This record gives sequence, structure tokens and C-alpha cells, in this order.
Amino acid sequence: MQWHNLRWKVLLSTFLCALALLWGGQWFYDHYGFQRSLAEALAKEPLVASYEVKSEADRWLVEVHLRAAPADLPTFYHRLERKVGETMGRRPFVLRLTDQRDKTLEEVYYRSQFPIYQALAQGCYTEMAREVERYAAESGVQARIYLDDRNLYLTLSHQDHFLVAVIPRAAAKEGGQRVL
Repeated sequence: MQWHNLRWKVLLSTFLCALALLWGGQWFYDHYGFQRSLAEALAKEPLVASYEVKSEADRWLVEVHLRAAPADLPTFYHRLERKVGETMGRRPFVLRLTDQRDKTLEEVYYRSQFPIYQALAQGCYTEMAREVERYAAESGVQARIYLDDRNLYLTLSHQDHFLVAVIPRAAAKEGGQRVL
């Protein structure tokens, strides 16, 4: 079929081939470009057991599974965030740490959420730290709380299990809940 001296079958097949090449190139770059660099960067971290990269609507989710609780969670988190950021380039991402929780740790974390979010909203951090440490001590759990200008970091340890939580301070002030 020709229309104004155009061959529609050739034009359509050329368009489909170009589209397939573009889509395939993007897929190849996503899966073998930055993900290979990310794998190399995270392989150098001894506490990282594995990781997953998932595409969400407007950003990437990088979920890092930990072998053990970091001794200094803020330093570890910032180092991971920097490495992931260098690898991801301009792609927006969220870094989420996953831990090895047990029921005791989940219960202490659940009981601690009210004082944590109250402290983030009102600024009563010393009172929050006392409450969280009291809840932890009652259950035989060791608690470490860190604070910087962006996040509140919580590490709970019980026997061979641990829980890590990175809670953004800005989200709590804005009324949102974004726990990583």
C-alpha cells in the first residue's frame, strides 16, 4: 500500500524496530549499567548481605538487607547513601535498610513510636531517649539512638536479632510518616 509515495509497511516496521531498539537499550542500561556499578559498590560493604532495586512510579527503591547491626548507624547510612547516589546519578531514589527482627524487637519498636514521633514534632529528644531505653531495658533489648539534622536513627539489638530504623525528621514535622 502506498500513500503519497510512502511505503507504510516499511515505515511501520522501521518505526517498530527503532522503538524496540530504544526500549531494549534503556532496559540494558538500567539492568547492566548502573546496577552493575551498584553491585560493585555495595559488595565492598561487609554488613550488606544483599540488595534489591525496584522501580516505583517516580523513583527507584534501593532496599539493602543487612547481615548485622552497624556499630554507628548514621555513618553507615550516610556512606551507603553516598555510594548509591553516586551510582544512581540523577535518578531519584529512596534507600531502605532491612534488618533481622524478632517479636521482641517489633514490640519495643511499636511501643517506642509514640515517644519518637512526639519528640520529632515537639523537640523533646532527651525524654524520648529515656522512654525508648526504658522500653528496651524492660524487654532485655539494647537500644542506641542517634540524631542528626536530617534523620533520627534507632538500632535495637536482642540476642542474634537486630532492628534498624531511619526516620526522617522533616517528614514528621510536615505531618507525614516516612519510615525507611
